[in-house]
Formats: sequence, C-alpha cells, structure tokens
Amino acid sequence: MSSCCGSVCLLVLLGVVLAIGSPLHSNSEELKDHHESIANILNLKRPEISTRPLFNSVIHSINTSCQRKEELQLMNATLDVYMRIFSSVLKHSNNPQTPTLLDQFPQAESDLKNLQEKTEKMKTRLDNLSQLNHNKEDVLCKLNSIKVDDHEVQKRALAQFREVYRAASVIDRRCGPAHSSA
Repeated sequence: MSSCCGSVCLLVLLGVVLAIGSPLHSNSEELKDHHESIANILNLKRPEISTRPLFNSVIHSINTSCQRKEELQLMNATLDVYMRIFSSVLKHSNNPQTPTLLDQFPQAESDLKNLQEKTEKMKTRLDNLSQLNHNKEDVLCKLNSIKVDDHEVQKRALAQFREVYRAASVIDRRCGPAHSSA
C-alpha cells in the first residue's frame, strides 16, 4: 500500500473515530487545536509516524461497559505512559549532544503543557473509577515497557493522543459518577 493510500486510510479511520464518539467536554475543540498545533510543529502526520500507532491494542481491547473495570485500569496505564512522555518531552536537556524533542521544537511547549494538564485531570477522574484487575497483564506489561524517552516513540504517541484521549473520555462518560452503582 502506498504511503498516500495509507494516509488516506488513516484519515478515514480518524474521521470514523471522531464521528462515533461525541465530545465529552466543551473543550474538545481546544484539545483538538492543541493537538493539531503539536502535530503540525512536530510533523506527526508523516506516514512513518502516523501509520505505526502505539496504543491500538489498548483501544481495540476496550469494551466501554462499566462492568469491565479492568478497562479503566488499562486506560489509566495508557494515560500514565502519556504522563511520562509529556514529562520527558517537557524536560529540557542540559546536554547539547542529547537534545530533547522540546529542545528541537520549543514552540510546542505551551500546547504540550496543556495536553499534560488535561491528561492529568482525566487520569484523576478515571483513577477514581478503577479497581485493580489483572486480566490485562499482557497489555499492561507492553505499556510499561514503552520507551518514553525515545523521540520516535514520543512522536508516535503524540500522533495518537486524540484517539486515546477520546477513548478515555468515553470510559469516563459511560462509567463516571452517573454510573457509579455499576
């Protein structure tokens, strides 16, 4: 498959994902704008980045029914990886021989901090809903082994951020306080 065809397929898939899930919060446009800004600055739409998503196994394995609390744990683990990636990206390097991604693209700092803050808030909400369950240990193990300091991994994760955040929002909406009896 050509890279152009792959890009079109990815855009169609992203459109389907965005059409299926309605925005949870009124600030979803703001989230989209910050993500788009970062995607443009870091050139995340390149086929070698956008066609190799890191978190598809997580997203595809999620059944957003509130009866499956392990899904909350799985999403929390995914958001933990993002928090570590954001921390790594936002950490400025004192060594000019090993610059961070942010050192290369300083104009993305504000947007990255905003995404980090939104992720922290979402993670806190999901933490309040989750209970420990070991049924997803294999995916959790993969999540914990992600090399968050690797620039290519950082870019692949950032390219997929909106999709992962939307899945977390769906879990929050379906399993949140209105469903706390489940």
